[in-house]
Amino acid sequence: MATEKRRRHHSPPVITSGDSSSSIPTTSVHSASPPLDLLPDIARRLTSLEDFFSLRASCTAYRALLPASRDLFASQAPLLLVSLFPSFSEALFHPRLRRVHRFRLPWGHHLPPSRHTLFYAHGFLVTATTAATQYPPRLLLLHLFTGEQQRLPKVPTPFSRVILSDDLLAVLFLPGRPTIQHCHPGDALWRVAAADTPHVFDDLIFVDSTLYALVGLRLAILELSESSLELSFLGGEYDEETRPVGERFMLGECEGEVLLISEEHGETVVYRVFRWVSGEGKWAMITSLGGRTLFLGFNGFAACVGPGLPEIRGDCIYAAGRRLGEWYEYSLVNGTCDVCYAEYVGAPPLNNNSPIRPLVWVFPSLMQA
Repeated sequence: MATEKRRRHHSPPVITSGDSSSSIPTTSVHSASPPLDLLPDIARRLTSLEDFFSLRASCTAYRALLPASRDLFASQAPLLLVSLFPSFSEALFHPRLRRVHRFRLPWGHHLPPSRHTLFYAHGFLVTATTAATQYPPRLLLLHLFTGEQQRLPKVPTPFSRVILSDDLLAVLFLPGRPTIQHCHPGDALWRVAAADTPHVFDDLIFVDSTLYALVGLRLAILELSESSLELSFLGGEYDEETRPVGERFMLGECEGEVLLISEEHGETVVYRVFRWVSGEGKWAMITSLGGRTLFLGFNGFAACVGPGLPEIRGDCIYAAGRRLGEWYEYSLVNGTCDVCYAEYVGAPPLNNNSPIRPLVWVFPSLMQA
């Protein structure tokens, strides 16, 4: 399968507060104002955060009618949280418009080198301290649109992955290890539990409030308690003939269904998607997501969006790449893979060795209701 490398585009300069790039005509906001009862419907059709917040800021009545909410962000496309070099502050980048949004994050110089963003879920950016003087690390949940902060205690044991439930239960783990750490905001300590030998966790995911675990290639439901955990396997062992194809495996979900996603790196990147067939207790490969799209972060699954979300290709996988500012767009229909780059004013060099983190996907349309 040939990899088509997209032509790079130069982004326009970062917009200052005095500039206006909104597609909403100035006259429509400041003079010929639409009736108030039409405002929510208009906001739902906007596909840019710049447009939404320009409309919202135009008068006091509009601000009251247009809170930042999942309902009003229904048409907002996924964004990338990118780093501005060399300040290490972060901004939102629109992949299709290929520019940094002028929408400002609700905190100032975000984030200093002593803290970095791990991922986004339910409206929150999950960040961790990194400075040697602040070890063990502390996690902080920062709500992207309200500035709300939820602090978590010091993390007792090493981890590389974080997942978050609807009620903000944070679960930490290190793939290939048997230990799970979990806590809610407000808890004084993390609860730590380990699986019985020889089980280790390759991945975890919340789907409709149920916590699923990938152990080898077996799917299990994971129940957590104060100091222990319980694994309930949903299928048997795999042999060489029935084993799903791939090098690296991770869990995902689409419309409440648990998925297994495999990744292979060769001359080109290849992804495969398998759905769990509960009646047969095994994975079955699929090539269609019903027009929906999967997003993968650098370390694992990020979200499923669509179908019909503007500017997003259906039946595709968008995956953060190995280099700074790089992501892949892989078609499940024909197996083609486009390599894309986030180029913008202040972007770090592609081969830069600074502590700037890989790309983080942000989904305004999936924020907590």
